[in-house]
Amino acid sequence: MRKRGDLTIIIARSAELPARRFRLSQKFLLTMGIALGVLLSSFSLSTLHYYHMWKKTTDHEQLQATSYDLSKENDTFRLAARQLSEKLASLEVTSTKLQILSGLDEEGLGGVGGPSAYENPLLSLDTQGLRIHFSSLERKSISLEAQFRQLQDVYNTRSILLAATPALVPVRGYPSGGFGYRIDPFSGERDFHPGIDISAPRGNKVSATADGVVVTAGLRFSYGKLVTLEHKFGISTRYGHLDRYTVEVGQKVKKGDIIGYVGSTGRATGPHLHYEVRLNGQPLNPLRFFRDSD
Repeated sequence: MRKRGDLTIIIARSAELPARRFRLSQKFLLTMGIALGVLLSSFSLSTLHYYHMWKKTTDHEQLQATSYDLSKENDTFRLAARQLSEKLASLEVTSTKLQILSGLDEEGLGGVGGPSAYENPLLSLDTQGLRIHFSSLERKSISLEAQFRQLQDVYNTRSILLAATPALVPVRGYPSGGFGYRIDPFSGERDFHPGIDISAPRGNKVSATADGVVVTAGLRFSYGKLVTLEHKFGISTRYGHLDRYTVEVGQKVKKGDIIGYVGSTGRATGPHLHYEVRLNGQPLNPLRFFRDSD
């Protein structure tokens, strides 16, 4: 018996064959509807769950990639900080050496400062901490490099000045004539002697008393065979009455190099070296330049 709400399905294959009827009760349709709803709900929930899982996986991979990048960045900062720290340590050692060699203390450097002692907690610093630490090291490096350049300039200037200062005794011998006014051994009159005489056996080695360039090497009137060296800062030295010389004009010589040998050429009473020191052409007393150690 057909009830109200039931569904009847008629299937006819052809006009000659009898049609087949299928009756679906209301209860059956309700059950099928519920089952289909449950199925669709399960499918939707499964799809949503899968999407959330996929999203979490993607986020996790991105977090892993970000973590790896941060780790590499931290390693880079640590390496750079360590290298900069080593550079600072090297500069600090060099700066200390130059201070000692230059005879200066920090108060004589116009207030330029260097890095203070600090611990290096690189392993415990995060990215931001490493950035701050690295910036601090860079500032210290700039300050120390400025101090280093200043010390280097002072040291170089002093080194050049020392090399150009005629501080050596040019020949082994004994003083036989002083600097200044004296009685001329030839004329017997009072005149000015612009250097000192060092008496020594003929053939004794004569050394350059400072780094310089040969500007004279030859006979020069009363000097006899003369070698003149030009040094820096307007200083020059003259070596007269040589028996012979071993340098030529334009040649560069170093302090202590052999430039000739003692003789008595020119206006001389016997073998000796006439030695002069001049500043911008004006004669100075050579004894003022000799060091006690020499």
